Amino acid sequence: MYDLGAMIRSLRKERNITQKKLGEMLNVTEGTISKYEANTMIPPFETLRSIASIFNVSMDTLCGMKHQGTISTHGLTEVQKETVKALVNSYRVKNAQTGRQLTQEQFAVLGRITIELTK
Repeated sequence: MYDLGAMIRSLRKERNITQKKLGEMLNVTEGTISKYEANTMIPPFETLRSIASIFNVSMDTLCGMKHQGTISTHGLTEVQKETVKALVNSYRVKNAQTGRQLTQEQFAVLGRITIELTK
């Protein structure tokens, strides 16, 4: 059985974000985040979208489906967004020449770059 709370907790800890900080980012209390992570409360759809954006994962990934990720530009300046788009396009052009899609590793690298830009 899929554990949404464990996924949220894991993503939060990977990025060294406290429950309080995530709550502030989502406009909810620390207690609400605790309930999400304990699976005693399910986040509304809009909150799930925000969580996915904050952690730079697709909704599919957040909800436990195997799917190649997306890159969120949430919290980036326009210049930073353009830089990320250029990187993504660069990967796509290279992969289009070889006939392959972006790999999980390439998405992970782009995700790490995006996370660093938001610090």
